[in-house]
Amino acid sequence: MCGIAGITTPRSWTPALQTALERLQAELRPRGPDDRGLWLSPTGRAGLSHTRLAILDLSPAGHQPMADPSGRYHITFNGEIYNFRELRAGLENAGEIFTTHSDTEVLLRLHAREGKAMLSRLRGMFALAIWDEQEQSLFLARDPFGIKPLYYCLKDGVLIFASSVNAIRRCGQVPDELEPRALQPYFETGSVPEPLTLLRDVSLLEAGHWTVWRGGTLQRGSYWEIRFPENPTPVSGAAALTREAVLDSVRSHLVSDTPVGLFLSGGIDSTVLAALARELGVPALSTFSIGVD
Repeated sequence: MCGIAGITTPRSWTPALQTALERLQAELRPRGPDDRGLWLSPTGRAGLSHTRLAILDLSPAGHQPMADPSGRYHITFNGEIYNFRELRAGLENAGEIFTTHSDTEVLLRLHAREGKAMLSRLRGMFALAIWDEQEQSLFLARDPFGIKPLYYCLKDGVLIFASSVNAIRRCGQVPDELEPRALQPYFETGSVPEPLTLLRDVSLLEAGHWTVWRGGTLQRGSYWEIRFPENPTPVSGAAALTREAVLDSVRSHLVSDTPVGLFLSGGIDSTVLAALARELGVPALSTFSIGVD
């Protein structure tokens, strides 16, 4: 559950933006207690922050923000890419030489080769930001189901992004004003629909979307949407198909360099996940429940 944040500006960097970046990082500290890092572009037009919860490559080599060997690209990334080993193998066959065992470096190398086209190849949960020093642009993207949060504010050409609304709210650069359009759905359903938030100037990057900041403006697009087949699976085969899909998903979620636990809610879904994890050979699965007085 790492925390990512950053600021880009079409003008020169100012002490106020430096302070705002440090406040962003401080607010996100609970999301990443294992490490933290700040990076500023030599041009003074971008700053990235990261607070780390180490899951893959627990060594200092997994420190973020991370740069590619050329120094052109810098990334701050929250999440986990389940198929990073397969992607890494393909990149190594293409001549890439890796210096870490992290999925972060795989993302960085893949983006350097393919740009936003890489998104369709990723399997996992993620919110990421990649600064291009040559193009002076920032690329933001969020996983297809929106598991990892990514909020942003664009005001007078300055872009501020973070893993939480509160971090942006408290960085000192965004007015603390309610968004009227978000209030009605919040009272009706208890949630706010994307891309709205309860803050007037803060938006949530929609699930399965990307955006690019360049020169103070944003370009946006989607790379994934749910598609249903024209010929539905017969009922007779639906159970087997569902079981195999869930088993495959559980298998992918067990990719980790740290122990994996499971939250037991008392319902059918978490019980199924626990049973399938044991079927896959997890020797001692730690499970957790919440009790309320």
